[in-house]
Amino acid sequence: MGKLKNISLPHGSFFFGPDSHQVDIPESDVFDPSASWSSLQRELLDDDSDAINVELEKKRCASYDFGFPDATMPLKRRRLFYGALISGDSAEVIKATSMEQYNIYHTVSLIESNSTHNLSPKRWRFFGSEDASKELNWLYQLFGPKTKVSMDYYIPSLEKGQESDAMYLDYYQREGHSYRWKFNGMRPDDIAIIADIDETFSRDFLRALQICDVPQFRPGQSCRSPKVYASTLIFESSPECAWKTKSALRNAAGRGRAWFHPDAILGECADQIGDTKLHPPTKRDRWESHGTRLDYYGHDNEYTYYDSKVLADLNIEGQGPLWLPHEMRVESFMGQRVTKKDGSPTGYHFHNFFMSTEEIIFKYATYGHADKKARKKKSIRYIHDDLMMAVMCTLGKHTEKTESSFESIAGTSRPIYYLNEEARQARHSLWQDIVRKDDEKLVQMNTIP
Repeated sequence: MGKLKNISLPHGSFFFGPDSHQVDIPESDVFDPSASWSSLQRELLDDDSDAINVELEKKRCASYDFGFPDATMPLKRRRLFYGALISGDSAEVIKATSMEQYNIYHTVSLIESNSTHNLSPKRWRFFGSEDASKELNWLYQLFGPKTKVSMDYYIPSLEKGQESDAMYLDYYQREGHSYRWKFNGMRPDDIAIIADIDETFSRDFLRALQICDVPQFRPGQSCRSPKVYASTLIFESSPECAWKTKSALRNAAGRGRAWFHPDAILGECADQIGDTKLHPPTKRDRWESHGTRLDYYGHDNEYTYYDSKVLADLNIEGQGPLWLPHEMRVESFMGQRVTKKDGSPTGYHFHNFFMSTEEIIFKYATYGHADKKARKKKSIRYIHDDLMMAVMCTLGKHTEKTESSFESIAGTSRPIYYLNEEARQARHSLWQDIVRKDDEKLVQMNTIP
């Protein structure tokens, strides 16, 4: 790893591997993701022609209430640069999100760490062994041959307990994305998209972001509220278990769970890409330039001190700072949340799509807002309300806030991967097995309700 290009920051070091266009994949590891596509999936995914169908794109833009470029605007597809952290995420969920994104992104920046968010050590998944190399070669090919896929590595320098909020490890790790985007030639007129690996914009919305007249993507942004973010349909553990969306598709009583990622901003507002003379640095709560923005320095869209103590000295008015990758995600509601005009979602979240009870427990015990009692819970259903919903769904117990099946989902947006009925059934059957084994454990303990 020491031979890789690297950058050291106060909280840790990044090591940057080659991208998928710079490696020769052994013939034994080569595969074609499209070989398993159904005819319907192929029809939806075969849309990467360089030729632009103006009438089709006008209709697409109108469906999101976006305009279409006029004669003064260039008619071309914007380049999209994506960033997500990756760890023990299941192959299932990576296949689901990468299919939606196939051959769309210019760059996919993935970053792995050798520790969890609470600084518990973990093995590298994509580095240091023959199995890791095979899995990395698999990953390189999933997003399509037109996309540069990179796997980079983060080693935190903090001691366990040194950081009081485990989510800051998430923030620190994401900082590597803007360096990778810069290495790969990102320009101010490109688009940065931040997500978790189990989240994606819908393919149709990604295409809209590439060509429509999106107000937040016009040049000359102040960068104060630059985000475009999804109205997201949440699946819990299975494509057959989904929360109803909070949209005009539902009456008030029948609206379920809201989610609002991924997030996208114009490159000119992104750290390492935009101009710091136009967008001077703000103050943050870790080493001044890392962590969360201080109150009144841009946190929660409040810029009073940034205006009076940063911009005033430079005779600048109305501008905002450049955005670190994690800020694109956690600085909420600073931009526009987009729902399709017919009320359909613009993104998908495949939540808790793990392959075993052990993986679920490890995730809840060590990542993000870790639950120290997760390993002691008698059943996965008692770990979190989301898992309770997924267990009840498997048992056929639905509420007015949950869908009864994949087919019952309202609107015109569906994840392409799960349009394949065999894929849907396979995942749902695996989740049923996990729940059945968990129930058997409860029966043995004589505690099943």
